[in-house]
Amino acid sequence: MARKRVIYQSEALFVGPTGGAYTSQLSRVQSANYSFDITRQDVNQYGQLGAIDRIIVEQPTVSLDFSYYANNGSNETGLGFVLGTSKGTLADILSGGKDIQNYYILVSPEGTDANIDTTHADSSYRTIGIGNAGLTSYSVEAAVGGFPTVTVNAEALNMKFYPANSGFVPTVNPEDGAPNTSNTFDIPAPSTGLGFTALRPGDITLSVSGIGFNAAGLKIQSFSLSTDIGRDPIQKLGSKYAFAREITSPVTVTASVEAIVGDVAGTDNLGNALTDIVCNDGNSFDLQFTLGQPTTDCLISTPPTRAMRYTLKGAKLDSQEVSSAIGDNKSVTLGFSAQIAGPTDTNKGLFIEGPQ
Repeated sequence: MARKRVIYQSEALFVGPTGGAYTSQLSRVQSANYSFDITRQDVNQYGQLGAIDRIIVEQPTVSLDFSYYANNGSNETGLGFVLGTSKGTLADILSGGKDIQNYYILVSPEGTDANIDTTHADSSYRTIGIGNAGLTSYSVEAAVGGFPTVTVNAEALNMKFYPANSGFVPTVNPEDGAPNTSNTFDIPAPSTGLGFTALRPGDITLSVSGIGFNAAGLKIQSFSLSTDIGRDPIQKLGSKYAFAREITSPVTVTASVEAIVGDVAGTDNLGNALTDIVCNDGNSFDLQFTLGQPTTDCLISTPPTRAMRYTLKGAKLDSQEVSSAIGDNKSVTLGFSAQIAGPTDTNKGLFIEGPQ
């Protein structure tokens, strides 16, 4: 009987290298969207009203975006990020070591849970492969009343559909688009995944000082960290594809913090005036967002036992917006930015840590 629909219960998302069979499942996935756009140029001539042809002159772009609940850093490891403080999170991506990967969306038979019911034959599964994909953005957001959520965007060269959970990898030659006919993949049985069920907003803390407000008195309502990884397609005559999509430097990380104001001025008397920032332009901040492990009671240790930690080093304060109105709490929104540094520079950039 023909399949009637596909819903989230039947799908699982995997990531793996472009030339190998190893794949790892991304856990706590909430959405996955993929598409491609083909740009065509009309060929017209005198004597004919309609175009005689519509030719592809630019490389088609495959777009992939997905989101998942922040957990224990295993997803970030699969994406090619470096966990820890010995070097920047994007070090291996910027160096090209783990920049380009393949993504796979496994689809199990209708009405079955992909993570649980794995007794079907390989031929009963379907797979969508996204080949030669490079990350273009990464962001994490957390707010009162919701789970911390990560959103990832990538651009790729190829999309391929498979009648099973294995086959030739969807990788193509970047210069001419020739498909791979030697390396294969085999999606393993998916699982619910290790780690925490979910991280809670009540277990999140922020460490920052010298912002004109008493940091301890700020009641954080939300925060976001995001970085856009721009890519420059390098083309040449004789090739329909860009033979390389190099990362455009510098890469900037932005942070936004929204909070309800408690004490207006900090007791350290640092950064309490705009002139303090202007006259001491070399001053920078280290923002540390700690996502605590779920606790069995309402007591939160200070600092909480770490599940994940995002540290933005060498950040500059770019904006400060204060809002106050009848019926509302006085609130402030702070905007920061920092640039990603080289792999050996541990004083600037973004650093992500897993469970302690």
